[in-house]
Amino acid sequence: MRNNGALGLTSKSLQNDKITNVRTKDRGEPSTVKFSPDGRLCAMQRTPNTADIIFLEKTENSLCLELTVSTKSKEPLLAVEWVTNNQLLLVNNHSAELLYINEDKKSSKVMKTTNVNAAWAIYYAPCQLLLIANGQSCSNLQPLVVAHSQFTRMKNFEVDFGGSISKENFLEKDAAIATIYGKVYVMVFRYSNRSATMLDLYELPFDATTVPSFKHSLILGFNGGCGIHVIDNLVIVHHQSSQKSLIFDIRVSSPSKSHSPLVTTTIEPHPQHQPPPAVYTNFWFTFLPDVVIDSSGGVMYSLRLKNEKAQLEIAEKHTMLEFLARRKNEKKLFVSTLLSCLRARALSLRQIRKVFAMLSGAGKAEKSENPSENGTASATKAVMSCEKYASLTVTQQEMQSSVLIPLREDLSLPESYVANVMLQYLRSLFDAEITPEAYLIEMVVETLAEAGEMSKLQQIVTYRVINDSKPLAFLLLSYEARCATLFQSGVDILARNKASDEIVEVMLEKKQIVDAFRFIDVRNLNDALIPKVVEAANHHCSRQTRYAIKEHLTEKKAKASLYKSIGDDLYTEAEIQEANVEQSNCTLFEI
Repeated sequence: MRNNGALGLTSKSLQNDKITNVRTKDRGEPSTVKFSPDGRLCAMQRTPNTADIIFLEKTENSLCLELTVSTKSKEPLLAVEWVTNNQLLLVNNHSAELLYINEDKKSSKVMKTTNVNAAWAIYYAPCQLLLIANGQSCSNLQPLVVAHSQFTRMKNFEVDFGGSISKENFLEKDAAIATIYGKVYVMVFRYSNRSATMLDLYELPFDATTVPSFKHSLILGFNGGCGIHVIDNLVIVHHQSSQKSLIFDIRVSSPSKSHSPLVTTTIEPHPQHQPPPAVYTNFWFTFLPDVVIDSSGGVMYSLRLKNEKAQLEIAEKHTMLEFLARRKNEKKLFVSTLLSCLRARALSLRQIRKVFAMLSGAGKAEKSENPSENGTASATKAVMSCEKYASLTVTQQEMQSSVLIPLREDLSLPESYVANVMLQYLRSLFDAEITPEAYLIEMVVETLAEAGEMSKLQQIVTYRVINDSKPLAFLLLSYEARCATLFQSGVDILARNKASDEIVEVMLEKKQIVDAFRFIDVRNLNDALIPKVVEAANHHCSRQTRYAIKEHLTEKKAKASLYKSIGDDLYTEAEIQEANVEQSNCTLFEI
């Protein structure tokens, strides 16, 4: 802004290349300049009691048209915020008003008003949430949701800011609002002896009947100024005097409510900035979620995480993998890091199981934490919504091709170790009630067989850890030489799948002709199987057995065409000729 807007107001978008250059009237130095979401309107506060609406696309004599608005009571404004493209929120000490700005008529209209008792106010646009501080020490917070042209009051709550004689009131600069892992938190600095020792997180519910509650406490323990960023569900606290940044992950750091920094690091300027700018200076101003403004250089920066350096900063491999798994768009980095940890055998089986359980049960856990998605009664009471947290999803095919197969092909690893890793993954799928794919089951069975873990293979088949299928049955049948009991397990699987034809084929292959006939009789199978059994009997059975089979089929009144061939070679030509001679020479005696 140049000369209070008289010589020009230039705005640049952070989301696209849009640049706006306009001129406004010089009505004093503005304390607040805020653009509507579509960038067509601008709210500028030049006096304590009023706000000027500047129509950026409507000009007169090269100057933008303006509209002055204020609350009914004309009291000093605590907050001026855009709720939608044409709805403006004004907050003073005693009321909050929602105005409708008519761009065509260049007029305003009060849509809704509610009485409040506010010492200061913070607006969180992603959730359309207004947070008002009141009470004797300003530590009583009242959340209001401004949505659908209505004000919805949520339950108020008290925060602990470490009040003392030197610090009697809770200030606006000591509070912030952010969305972390799909939940909305109010972050409060809790001071002790004038030093910010804790950053407390209070969770706001999505319905209006539940009281917000204290959930997490981040241990800082330093003196002096600091700033807050929330990037990719990580709370980052920058300390000015020590020039360090503390990174907290409330889901990784600790299962308890108190969290120590997961990583303590330093901001590194991007190589494109030459010479490198000074960091952690007194001219830095931090804005959520990731913006830093250097007032001395007139430069705006954004912070980015370098997740590939997590292996250097986080010594515990299991914690490091969990950290990477919760970062956005880092599936490739996570999978490659997981493979390297497994190859180095840097994880115990218990830690491997936890990592796999986190991947397999991510969707289920996410649903349980978001009851509004499950169609429960709480969904009808939800008055506030926020961006949902999307857990990392690694499909079975991706896990097999990127982790399990490379492990299996690594000759330096013991086969038993690879088999145990696969069993842990299979167990995680079973616990999460996910059906393993056929190709995955086949690979696990083959790996267990190659490792000689026949007892484990027998157990997962017996206790139905893996689903029955014909390919699995035939695979087990092929391992009969290594473990005789697997043959019967394979036959049982075929029986449960009602694969009678395949069972008969297996019996014939093992030359169990009589058992095949018995199976056909017991199951009352189709007569179409009889010719196969008769043909096998002709090749492998003795004369007595073949004769018994023929007599059996004759008694059953089976079709003669089915067993006609079984009597063709019961006797040799020499035996038939000898019988004929003996019959011709015999004498008929009468008794």
